[in-house]
Amino acid sequence: ALVTPRVSDGPAAHAAAHAQLFGIPVPMYPDLQLARGMDRRAKKMLEEFRPDLVHIATESTVGYSGRIWTARRGLPLATSFHTNFPMYLHDYHMGALEPLVWRYLRWFHSRSRVTFCPSTDTLEDLTRHGFHDRLRIWSRGVDTTHFGPRRRRDEVRERIAPGAERILLYVGRLAAEKRVEVILDAFPRIREATGPGTHLVFVGDGPAGAKLRARAPEGVHFTGFLKGVPLAEAYAAGDLFVFASETETFGNVVLEALASGLPAVVVDRGGVKETVIPGRTGVRVAPNDPMAFAEGCIGLLRDGAELRRLAEGARAEACSRNWDAILDGVLDSYAESVGLGGSVARAGE
Repeated sequence: ALVTPRVSDGPAAHAAAHAQLFGIPVPMYPDLQLARGMDRRAKKMLEEFRPDLVHIATESTVGYSGRIWTARRGLPLATSFHTNFPMYLHDYHMGALEPLVWRYLRWFHSRSRVTFCPSTDTLEDLTRHGFHDRLRIWSRGVDTTHFGPRRRRDEVRERIAPGAERILLYVGRLAAEKRVEVILDAFPRIREATGPGTHLVFVGDGPAGAKLRARAPEGVHFTGFLKGVPLAEAYAAGDLFVFASETETFGNVVLEALASGLPAVVVDRGGVKETVIPGRTGVRVAPNDPMAFAEGCIGLLRDGAELRRLAEGARAEACSRNWDAILDGVLDSYAESVGLGGSVARAGE
């Protein structure tokens, strides 16, 4: 059974029950919806479902009400940490609140029998901030059938970056915490060194979108939000993935780019280090440094053989991340949390 904010695609197809809650736009981030806590209908649905374990995937209003609901019923709780909200505060001029937010997060996850985090870097960060010792890594997989080099099309390249010979691709929210301005600031140096055939494409939208469009130089393009096949085709149309965020707990978009056959240039911080391996899948550079970011891109764009070698490594890395094996590990943790032992996956076969 699921309790989530309302989504445009409707109830989840494979859920036994799915309560969707109405939300309001987040202040300073209207593209995101903040749902209120669980309503009477959602609580009734859970009562009828009678869960043995509750897994809370967000620490905001829905998660808070779910935590209270499980505590009152004495139910085992699992939680996930997958968004570094404390680091986001600095990008929205609220850095003074960081200690208070970490305190809330420690309290929120303290009841959990297991807290999942998506990367070693994130696990170490939570340990440094005084979280409990029941932390487990729940990595991420990718659909390598949906995302892949076979989707590369000349007509897609021409549509998203007319006349481009080389395409730098970014996918994600256009927001301050993603450090998209680092990429934009690096681009003139990259283009100067590699020629006017180098273009930069931003896929996605967000609160920083209008500002970025207003100051974008020649050769920069914006597709807006894409999903499904158009998104997979946009990935495959690129030549090099660029991502300057320092706050990623994993970086799903990076793994999708690798699956599409794109080496990546990222910063040497956060969960992106899990998949961007120097010499194998891409390059890491110093954080928040447009010049260093530019040099990382230039080195690859000037060396076609190295770019092709890393593209093969990127695809191989993505193909090694099998969702079935990853999810089996999560189910085993569920089993341990409710005292079953063994494997939930095998027990259900």
